[in-house]
Amino acid sequence: MERPFAAYKGDAPYIFVCYAHDDAALVYPELVRLKDAGFNVWYDEGIAPGHTWRDEVALALTQCSLFLYFVTPRSVASSNCQKEVNFCLSRERRLLAVHLERTTLPAGLELSLSDRQAIVRANHPEAVYREKLNGALALLLPDVQYARPVTSAPTQAARGTAKSVAILPLANRSNDSDNEYLCDGIAEELIGGLASVDGLRVASLISSFALKGQQLDLAAMGERLRVDHILSGSVQRSGNRVRITFLLSRVADGLSLWSNRYDRETTDLFELQEDVARQVVGALKVQLTPGETTAVLDIGTENRQAYDEFLLGLHAARIGVRHALERAVAHFERAAALDPGYARVYWWQYFCYWRLIGTGRPRQEMERLGEAALDRARAAGYVPPVPWIKARRDLIAAIRPDQRTLVREAVDKIRHTDPEWRHFEYVQFGECLIAAGFNHGACDYYERYLAQVNHDLSATWIEARYRSLLMQIGRFDKAIDLMIQTGMSGLPEAYARTGQYDKAERSLPKLPPDTFPYERFYIEYWRNGRDAARAHFEPYESVEFEPLVLYWVYFLLGDLERGLDYLEEDVRRGAHPAVFRSNLGDTLPTSTLRNLERHPRYQAILRGFGIDDAWCSELRRIADDLLPLTGIRVRDDDDY
Repeated sequence: MERPFAAYKGDAPYIFVCYAHDDAALVYPELVRLKDAGFNVWYDEGIAPGHTWRDEVALALTQCSLFLYFVTPRSVASSNCQKEVNFCLSRERRLLAVHLERTTLPAGLELSLSDRQAIVRANHPEAVYREKLNGALALLLPDVQYARPVTSAPTQAARGTAKSVAILPLANRSNDSDNEYLCDGIAEELIGGLASVDGLRVASLISSFALKGQQLDLAAMGERLRVDHILSGSVQRSGNRVRITFLLSRVADGLSLWSNRYDRETTDLFELQEDVARQVVGALKVQLTPGETTAVLDIGTENRQAYDEFLLGLHAARIGVRHALERAVAHFERAAALDPGYARVYWWQYFCYWRLIGTGRPRQEMERLGEAALDRARAAGYVPPVPWIKARRDLIAAIRPDQRTLVREAVDKIRHTDPEWRHFEYVQFGECLIAAGFNHGACDYYERYLAQVNHDLSATWIEARYRSLLMQIGRFDKAIDLMIQTGMSGLPEAYARTGQYDKAERSLPKLPPDTFPYERFYIEYWRNGRDAARAHFEPYESVEFEPLVLYWVYFLLGDLERGLDYLEEDVRRGAHPAVFRSNLGDTLPTSTLRNLERHPRYQAILRGFGIDDAWCSELRRIADDLLPLTGIRVRDDDDY
C-alpha cells in the first residue's frame, strides 16, 4: 500500500508512530488525519537508504515528543513493535496506546502499559473517539503546534545578496596521520580570513568540520550548511614539500568555478593560503574593500616556525583532555617565544589554562597563568570571540556576578548593541536560562547568536554548551552531527543514549585512553541497565576522578546522596549552575533528573545562586519583555 506522505524530518516536536505493517489500511488514514491537524508524524517511511533499521528507528524514537502505539492483534504479535515499545519505555518517552481493534494484550505488555493512557476505539462512536484522541494529544503534547522561531540560520532577508561558501577540512593524503593538524589548520585559516570579507557569508568552522569524513554529495552539503558554494581539497606532505589541491564548486549544478594544485615548500604556506583566499573571492565575484586589498588573511605572524607550533598546539588543544592540554600549552609557549607579538597564541594559552582547572590542576596557579595570558593577548591587540570581561569571569570564579546582574547586563546589551560584545549578549542570556532550567529557550538564544556570527568559536565553551543543549531538548541527531570529527567529546554517550550501540562501540577507540572508563560505563548503563553499569564501575572506584565524573556516575547509579556530595564539591571548586545543569541535563534520564531536582540538597545548591521559583518567574517575565526584540518566546520545558 502506498505511503501517504514522507515521514517528518526537522527540529520541531513530532509523534513517533508504532504499528504493524499489515495494518497499513487501518493506520494510514489515522496518520493523514494527524498530519492534517498540524502534527508532525514520523513512521518507518523515514528510514534513509544506507541506514540500519535499528539505528534509524532508535534515533527517531529517542527524539520523539510522543510515542503513539496503534494496538491490534497484529501489532502485539510483531517483534519489531515489541522492541519499539520496550525501547520507548527505557527512554522514558510519553506513550499513548490507541486500540484500533479489540486486542488481548500479552501479560508482559499489559503490565508495561498499565500506567499509560489508552483509548479503545471500539468503545466509542467515531466522533467521540476522534474527540478523545484529540484531547489526549492536546494533554500529552501541550502547545506542540506552536510555531517556534527559526533561529538556527539567518533568514534570506538577513542574508541579503551575500555570496555564501563553506570551506571543508582538507583531506589528508599523506601516509603520516600526524599531518592532520596541517589539513585542519589550513581550512581554519581560510574560514577565519574569508569570514571577514564584506559581502561573503562563510559557514562556521563547527558546521563545516561536522562534515569531516562524511560522504555527502554537493547538494546535501549545500543544503546542510545553507551555502551556495563548497571549497574542498587535500594535502599530501613529504618532508618539507607539500602538494595541496583545491576545488571550488557551485552547489546548484556542480560546476567547478576554480581549481588549482600547489606544489610548494612548507615555508610557502602563507603565500599559498593568501592566494587561495583571493582566488575564491575572485571566482565568487566579490568586490574587496580598500582595507581588504592588501591581505585577505591575517595569519597573525610572519614566523613560519611559530605558525607550525601554533597549529600543533591547536590540534592538541581540541582533544581536550589533561595531557593534550598540557602538550598544547607547551606548543603555544614555543610559538610565543619565537614571535612574542603572535596574539592568538596567548588567547589559546588562556583557554587551555581555563580548561586545565576542570582536570584537577591547581586553580590558583591556573588562574594566575590564564590571567597573564589574557593580559598579553589584549596587549597584542587580539580581538576575542567573547567579551574580555566574560573571559575573566570564566577563569576566576571569585569575580562572577550573581544571576540578576548577568541578566540585567545581557538585557542592556540586547536593547543597546555593543559592537565589542559581538552578539554575545544572546549567549549570556541563554546561559542564565540554562541556570534556571529553561533549556528550549536557551537553545533558541544560542541559535540566534550562532546565526549572527562567523568568527572562530573553537577557543570558547559556546559550541560545547550548544551541543549539550541539543542533547537536553532531545535533538540528538544535530548534537551527533556537531560531534562527528570535531574536537568535542561525548559521541559514544550520544550513540548509546539513542540506542546506536554498535556505533558507540566503534567510536570508543577514537577517544583518549583516560576517558575510556566513563564512556564504557555509560554504554553499559543504556544497553544493559544500572546493575551492569555498576559492575563496570566497581574496579574504578579507587581511581581518582574529577567530581564532575563522579556525580554523573553516582546519579546514574541512583545514589543521589553520594552524587550530591561530589556536586557540592564541584560547586565549591567554582562550578556555576549553567555548567552543572547543562552537564546533568544531557547525561541523566528524565526520571533521574526530576528526582534530583526535587531533592532538598539540590534545591539548596540552586538557592545559593539565587535560583528559586520566584526568580524563574521573574526571568520568564524579562524574556517576555524582550520578545518584540528577539522573537524568542521562553516557556517551561514541559510545554515543548
